[in-house]
Amino acid sequence: MSNAPKEVVDLHGHRYPLSATASPKSGGQGTVFEVEGGKLAVKILINRTSAQRERLKNQITFVKRLPLQDVAIAKPLAVLRSPYLGYVMELMSGMVPLKTLAAVPKGTPSLVRWYFSGGGLKRRLRLLAKSADILAKLHSKGLVYGDPSPANIFVSESVDAQEVAFIDADNLTYSSSPVAQTIYTPSYGAPELLKGLSGVNSLTDAHAFSVLAFQTLTLAHPLIGDYVTEGEPCLEEKALLGELPWIEHEGDNLNRCHSGIPREMVLSPELRKLCRRSFEEGLNEPTKRPGIAEWAERLHASADRTLNCPSCGGSYYYNEAHCPWCDHQRPTFVRIIFYLWDPSLGEGKEVLERPDKKPVIAEIAIMDEQVPLRIDSRLAFGSTPGSHCRELVELSLSGDVLSLKSLDGASYCLISASRTKQMDLGLRPVTTKLEPRKSSLYLHLGDKAEVHRVVRFEFHPGGPS
Repeated sequence: MSNAPKEVVDLHGHRYPLSATASPKSGGQGTVFEVEGGKLAVKILINRTSAQRERLKNQITFVKRLPLQDVAIAKPLAVLRSPYLGYVMELMSGMVPLKTLAAVPKGTPSLVRWYFSGGGLKRRLRLLAKSADILAKLHSKGLVYGDPSPANIFVSESVDAQEVAFIDADNLTYSSSPVAQTIYTPSYGAPELLKGLSGVNSLTDAHAFSVLAFQTLTLAHPLIGDYVTEGEPCLEEKALLGELPWIEHEGDNLNRCHSGIPREMVLSPELRKLCRRSFEEGLNEPTKRPGIAEWAERLHASADRTLNCPSCGGSYYYNEAHCPWCDHQRPTFVRIIFYLWDPSLGEGKEVLERPDKKPVIAEIAIMDEQVPLRIDSRLAFGSTPGSHCRELVELSLSGDVLSLKSLDGASYCLISASRTKQMDLGLRPVTTKLEPRKSSLYLHLGDKAEVHRVVRFEFHPGGPS
């Protein structure tokens, strides 16, 4: 913004000198400045009417009273004094907007290398899953975020980290009516918002999230295909209003899109189903959209089922015999299967089965030699989205040797497939040799006398299956 201030003052008289070295970040609602010291930020809004000032003051008071201690969102701390309209908030240090992983910079020589530079498929899936966890947590409190967009979700700047947090907590509300003032980003706003038929609610949040998830994974907007980009400007409005087919519509090729990453490379079958429900069945019928919790579950599961290519460094789904990025043969990996153990079923029958006598599979995760895998509470106990996720056991693979160790100080029981050998797994690593495509042992993640999850390990040597 022009004539940027050097200092702002809040309603209580506290002064905040603004950093002269950090670049301001501008958005549709205003501009964010870093406060000297690197722990706080100031958001100055564009609209400065007295009505807006009163509304913001009331909204900040409302948000400060919300139970957000367990939600990763930058909390507003104080309202600014005139002549500026805005507020002081916590600073997202070491984090960047999600849009840095979704918007390809102009002049990028290699789309694939740029995609990899942000952590590739696996990292995008995990960051989106954690974003959905946060939204699901808000929804579980009866709250609506209102404006999910790649500019409002911040992720770790380091490609080796996977932290996620939201900004703009002043958007938080309970579901609103169509006549209430609604803030949303047009490209992510649900059709019913754009048409003025609805206020914000959990299903408008779900639409916005489905758009940003598809865009972050495929680098294409789900509603903006070639028909729109090559046609009249009014077609974009029609597309966003839900009046044109989405780019992957099963029965209508009108708006196909030939840019971005091929969908089959980055969308698992389950994610493709969610996208169809979001943009086909649920585009104009909100109740048919998948909710945020379902997105979180499917995104985590998809991330769990990727492996890393030792040749090009990309990540992809393990059911591919060759890396879709470079055609290198699939590396050695372990398929980690989580079953349900119920001792009441009788000795030798403890693993819960379906009516067709096949075991019930609670989760599947994939591990290769490139990166160790940590079994957390989500995998071990089926923790609900947004709950605190602690790490229990670390697994690593070297050739055909699996190494296991406890991370939380607890002791876990390892039993051979024949049940003739048993050992306790603690902080000291335990190693075992795996045989190709055979489950060699059980890892119990709970008391054997109670219902819990057990893990078995399937070893798959590298090369064609």
